[in-house]
Formats: sequence, structure tokens, C-alpha cells
Amino acid sequence: MKELKAFIYCRVLDEKARSLLDYQEKKLTELSQYLDMKVIACAKEVGSWKYFGTFAIQKLIHHIVVGKIDVVLVYDETRLAIYDDFYANFK
Repeated sequence: MKELKAFIYCRVLDEKARSLLDYQEKKLTELSQYLDMKVIACAKEVGSWKYFGTFAIQKLIHHIVVGKIDVVLVYDETRLAIYDDFYANFK
């Protein structure tokens, strides 16, 4: 079976929660190891993610478009987008 290539994406809403970025990355890295996935890249950011233009999201989209990854690992789907319509757009 082919080893899946993963992209870890972590986000928190504001600066006060910045330490949770490392927690999210740690948990997702542990998950990738448990599932025998190879982590290709990781992006962490602080913000509400109302727009697709952030550097981290553009990095993620680039990896998807050029086929460098098979899986996106996020702690919770709300880390990608807090609004249903933004999440639907991303999917």
C-alpha cells in the first residue's frame, strides 16, 4: 500500500491561543505517525480565516493543486473555516 502524503494545517482565532498551534501540530503529527503517513508540510496561523488569501491557505492550496499531498490533516474542520459557506467553498 502506498504511503499517504499529508499536509498539517493548524489555526487559532487569536494571539491569546497561539500556544494551541503547537498542541494541534503535535496531535496531528502523532495521528500521521499512527496512520503511517508522511508529513510533507505544515502551516500554522492565527486569525479568523475569512478569506482564501492567507499565506498558509495559499501554501495548502498549492500543495493540493500540484499533487504533492494526498491528505489534509486538521484538528477540527472549523480550523479550515468557521463559516459553513467558506468550508463548502474550500471543499
